[in-house]
Amino acid sequence: MTDLFDAPSEAEAERPVEPAGVGDVPEAGRATTAAHLLLAATLLGAGAIHMVMVPSHLDESTVDGVGFIASAWVQLALAVAVLVRPRRRVLTAALIANLAFVAAWAWSRTSGLPVGANPGEAEAVTFVDGACVALELVAIAVAAWLLRGPRRLGAAATGGALVGMTAALVLATAAVASPSALEHASGGHHVRTDAIDDLGFAALQNGQMGSHEHVEGTGASGGVGAGGPAMDPDTAAELAGQLAETAQLVAAYPTIADAKAAGFQQAGPFSPGLGIHYNRGFNPNADGRMDAEDIAKPFLIYDGTDDDAPLAGFMYLAYQDTEPEGFAGDLDRWHYHTSVCIVTTPTGIDTPFGADLTGVTKELCEGRGGTLIEFTGYMVHVWTVPGYESDLGTFSDLNPRLTCPDGTYHRIPTAEIGDADTTCITP
Repeated sequence: MTDLFDAPSEAEAERPVEPAGVGDVPEAGRATTAAHLLLAATLLGAGAIHMVMVPSHLDESTVDGVGFIASAWVQLALAVAVLVRPRRRVLTAALIANLAFVAAWAWSRTSGLPVGANPGEAEAVTFVDGACVALELVAIAVAAWLLRGPRRLGAAATGGALVGMTAALVLATAAVASPSALEHASGGHHVRTDAIDDLGFAALQNGQMGSHEHVEGTGASGGVGAGGPAMDPDTAAELAGQLAETAQLVAAYPTIADAKAAGFQQAGPFSPGLGIHYNRGFNPNADGRMDAEDIAKPFLIYDGTDDDAPLAGFMYLAYQDTEPEGFAGDLDRWHYHTSVCIVTTPTGIDTPFGADLTGVTKELCEGRGGTLIEFTGYMVHVWTVPGYESDLGTFSDLNPRLTCPDGTYHRIPTAEIGDADTTCITP
């Protein structure tokens, strides 16, 4: 029998020593322990995100809610098991479970799951679910690495694993506290944002809002027929009478050809949402009130550039320093533009770059024989032409029915307009 004091054999010397405590774990053991901590942190973070999202999904569908409960408990239980008994079957379970969770998420964001609140409907990708999937992907990678067996790693790799553990917990915390988690909980996660293609209208609205000012307190964002503020019967009747007078204009100038024959001239290019404007002389409203004489002298707005383009609406101008009284009631939205190029002609005015494009410079304007002005006077659009009633309201600034020929609202850069009759990318 070998004496206890004899020198150990070569095989015995290379045998790893069982750790007596945390401080006694050899280098290979420390690396494995750090990897286990990282795996547990990712499982804990993903499970916590699933658990936080349970109430909102239960409100919409029992199937969805139960699915999230099951996912949360599986991941939380695996996180504990990885720390307490990190056997191969635990690591294998963590790998397979997270592969299944990631596959289910990918399915829900592409063609849509066949069950739940919205079967077959693709969901939107948000920060909260993206963070959860990111944690699951890391868990898959770490579990696969551990299943290959312990390997000797340096201190840098061990430190990296510990940093990753901290990052996983921070990411999970940020996800459950993020605005997207609140939107997810409010039921907005079933609307896929990339599936709702507004064809450039949102950018059109942003550009327009950035290039002119609205008068505060002059009406609702909608207008007649768009949920505007209530008004008394007498005021409503007066407004209805004013708008009814535009029917005579519809009958008199149904196409651009009719406007030209009556002496109207083009004032700027066609722009989606705004159409193309025609005016006859410069007839601003003198007192800011819309009587029958003022209503009979609008800018005519057409949907297109050809002579047979149909009438779509009207624009009225009140060149004064204060907010105009306008139409009866508080629905009309008067606004003014800044940095607009104006070219004066014998029969009226022209705005070669339109009124809602950014990037119009003094040099560009002077190159067209115009003057860059900082205040256009107050104006309002009126959409009462049958077939061109704006979904945003009778007095809305933009009319979604006025699109480019391809049905979009995409515009070319300001500097490229030149002598073009349209700002549309596809004329």
